[in-house]
Amino acid sequence: MSASLDIVSHHSLTFGQKLIPFQLTFRPKIRLSISVLPNRQVMVAAPEGQALEKILALVKKRAGWIAKKRNYFEQFHPLPDEKRFISGETHLYLGRQYRLKLQDSEARGVKLVGKYFQISVKEVDREKVKATLDAWYMKRAEKLFIDKVDWFLKSQPSLRLTPKKITIRRMTKRWGSCTKAGSILLNIDLIKAPLHCIEYVIAHELCHLRIHDHSPAFYRLLSRLMPDWEKRKSRLDGFVL
Repeated sequence: MSASLDIVSHHSLTFGQKLIPFQLTFRPKIRLSISVLPNRQVMVAAPEGQALEKILALVKKRAGWIAKKRNYFEQFHPLPDEKRFISGETHLYLGRQYRLKLQDSEARGVKLVGKYFQISVKEVDREKVKATLDAWYMKRAEKLFIDKVDWFLKSQPSLRLTPKKITIRRMTKRWGSCTKAGSILLNIDLIKAPLHCIEYVIAHELCHLRIHDHSPAFYRLLSRLMPDWEKRKSRLDGFVL
């Protein structure tokens, strides 16, 4: 299957006295979706061939929700600077901050000691430190995420929500997703979030195995699996990497 090139354009909508810019992308999908990123950027994805006039009308109907989300993320600005992967810099793991302690060594690896990531690499530089820490994150994510999925499946066997496949990779806009074929994708950066937020994302995607949209039926199922999901989601929405 050949990959299609996304068509991107820039637009804006007015809410009260505020002009809110947004990026529109056309993709081979069923329905329009709107996302507000932690940097307050608004992303709209629409089905290929859908009329621009109809898209703009649908976005306008969600103007109140868009403005509310952008205001929510405003409290977390300015966002952290890009990581430099140097000694003393803080990095997250399960919602907690740890400082890097780097050493030049033939042995390559990461140890979590107290409040520090002790990272050993040969010839310390940014890319080597980043690659070593990313590999450590991946190893921890693979075990924790799979263990949590297994725990949910065993705690609610009557729901029969077994995924066909679980993939962990870096995602720029989502914490997780679920395909109609029954595969779950989880963002490796989720390992940096608090444990109760990780559990929320996994529960959310497991429910999509049964119901693919965000209808009332979906949220009833999610509430059955995780009664306090709204509290966990609120915490995750405010979590900035």
